[in-house]
Amino acid sequence: MTTTRARIMGRDIELNIEEIDELSFSAIVSYVNEEWQKMQEENSNVPDTQKIAALTAVKIAADLLKTKRLQDNISDSYERKINDLIKKLDEAEYPN
Repeated sequence: MTTTRARIMGRDIELNIEEIDELSFSAIVSYVNEEWQKMQEENSNVPDTQKIAALTAVKIAADLLKTKRLQDNISDSYERKINDLIKKLDEAEYPN
């Protein structure tokens, strides 16, 4: 297990990371901090940093689920197209 320190949402945090390279980890930390900053700006009237952190986590999770649904839809579409092509190839090879 690799332990690394990162500054996330204004705090130095020690994290255990596995199966992720430094460059990817750095990109993730940057993304979280950018989303945190946006959430802080959009909710400047909310002084509670825990609430801002929760809002940030929910937004990131919503974005992830949206991306997963899109990926699933694309996969389903390609699977249907592949099955249609296989069916056409089978019909061309073995006409009724």
